[in-house]
Parts: sequence; C-alpha cells; structure tokens
Amino acid sequence: MNSLPHIEQLSLLADPYAASTADDEVLFGAAMAEADNWHRARNPAYAALWQGEQRPRMPVGLFKRVALHTPVEGDGVWLSSSGTGQQGAASLYFDTSSMARIERGMRQIFYHQGMISAQPARFLLLSPDPRRSPQPGYATSFLRFTACAPSSELIFAVDDAGRFLPDLAWETLTRWVAAPIPIFIFGLTVHFEHLALSAPSTPRTSNTQVRGLTGGGWKGMTRQLDRPEILARLAGVLGGGAAVDIRDIFGMTEHPLHYISCAHGRFHIPRYSRLEVVAADGASAPAGETGLIRLQNPFFASLPSHDLLSEDMGRMESGCACGSLRPWLEFLGRAGDSAATCAWQAGGGGRAT
Repeated sequence: MNSLPHIEQLSLLADPYAASTADDEVLFGAAMAEADNWHRARNPAYAALWQGEQRPRMPVGLFKRVALHTPVEGDGVWLSSSGTGQQGAASLYFDTSSMARIERGMRQIFYHQGMISAQPARFLLLSPDPRRSPQPGYATSFLRFTACAPSSELIFAVDDAGRFLPDLAWETLTRWVAAPIPIFIFGLTVHFEHLALSAPSTPRTSNTQVRGLTGGGWKGMTRQLDRPEILARLAGVLGGGAAVDIRDIFGMTEHPLHYISCAHGRFHIPRYSRLEVVAADGASAPAGETGLIRLQNPFFASLPSHDLLSEDMGRMESGCACGSLRPWLEFLGRAGDSAATCAWQAGGGGRAT
C-alpha cells in the first residue's frame, strides 16, 4: 500500500539485530504514527477508543470479543488464534500487503538466526495441514516458515483433529536422518513433548543437520517434561553425527511477527518492533522485573493491534553471550499459570527468580 511509506520502509530494514540508531527511532515512531492515522481514519470502533492523542493499548482479549478489523482493499486470508487464552479464539483477517511485510521481516529474522538453507530440505511439521481444513493460526505460521528453504519433502505429523501421530513422526525421522539432507522440525511445544516421549530408545545413525522451532507452550495440556528435557531426549536420539539446533519462538496471531530465541535461549527484539514489560500499576517495569508483555509493531493494515497488551508474563534485559546488542525478552508464561505467577510474586510483582 503506497499510503503507508514509513511502515513499508520499516519492513525493508535488512539487519533486524543491528544496534539501534537515532534514525531507527525516528522511523519507528513515524511508522507507528502512520498506523495510528490509518486505523483511526478507517476504523470507527478503534477511533472511539482514543482519548485525546493517547494511543490505546489494545488488550489481546478484546480481539476475541469484538470485531475490530480495519477495512482494506485487495485479497487476504482469515486466520484463527489458538483459543487458549481467557477469551477463547479470535478470527482475524490479514490482507496480502500486510502479509508481504511480515514475510519480509520474518525472512530476515530467520536468516540472521541461522534458520535459512539454500540447500533443499525436508520439513516435519508437528501441526495439522491448514490447506486441508480450517486450523488455528499457528498451523498456517508453521507452514509459512517452510519458506526458509526449498522443500524436498513435507510431512504433517498431527491430524486434522489435532492428534499427534508418533509412528508417522518417528518413521519419517528415522528415514530422513540417514541421508545428508537438512531437516527442519516446526511445531507446538506440547507436540515436541509428545515427540520426545515417544522417541525410540536406540539412537538413530544421523548424517544430517536437524534444526527446529518450538513454541506455543502446552496449550492447556498437562506438562510432563520441561523444555530442556525435551531437547535433551531429542538430541540423544537424533544427535549422532548431526548438529541438533532447536530454538524457541514467541508470538501470537494478533501480532505480526514471531520472535526466535538466540543460541542462548533469549528472544532479542528486532528493529521492526518494540517490546516492554508493564507493571501492575500500568507503568513500564524496570529491567529485570516481571509484568505483562506489551508488543508494538505497525505491519498490519487490517487489524489495529500495533500496540498490543498480551496476557503473557515476561521480563526484559540486555546483554547476552551471543553478542547481540538488542534487548531481550524472557517469556515466563501465560498470566495465571503457576510458573508465571511464582515469578510475579517473587518480588511482589518484581524480579523473577
């Protein structure tokens, strides 16, 4: 859309993890103001939420209760959120221009996190096939992530009803690891847990590299393994001669971008976005203190979620052994989850332990 030049320029930044400059801050501020004006002019429901010149922080649950789409021209796609929050699922419309901006940004994030392969790769998706039947937005996201490499084979190891298929998953991986073709595994954490729990006891002889992305938590299901235990089990079976590099992702359907952890497990915030942690009194929490995660990114033209208050708990820090100068987020869990609540209460709503 030619009427959103600052947002387009923001999406074209080449190195998402470069240190911030004064020009970056000016561009981001202009892009957010552009999003404000765009949605206020075209979305009366959103405009009514403004108080003077104060941009509203949009609670993520609001999009599950109220139709807040901004009308746009051209084609698009409807996606559903996972429905595990307090308000259930949301059905959201994303136009093709917005999706193009998202894909540009995610392509750079994947590249700089080492999740790109020029060589044809095989993809095991621990999610249902969204092309066969309507599925939550994460299934479409995982399918879109396969653009990180030319695909020589694609297998979905979750059926249309959301049931994990362990026999299919391990028959596929056993066949694949014997060949020197890169493997990518994308899926929800709960399905990675099922993959680890169903792993064969005998390590597989491996001649390839295995990379993966896991996210979305346990989706309300009982946790049996912590994430380090999941990764250790999978590395033990698939590690052989391979490099096993499985990262975490953080994101939500109502927010344009997904954030990929660095090799040290930290979500560095790219230049396209700004994240902060909001304390119980609504103020920005100091570094190291816990609160609700607030996300800012203006890439959506069809949804006024450019200033989004999530239902997730986290804390912000800076400085990392990976060398990135970008601030990073530690995701603690959904507000109300026992682990997140313990972190919140550890300092009366302060520092996580």
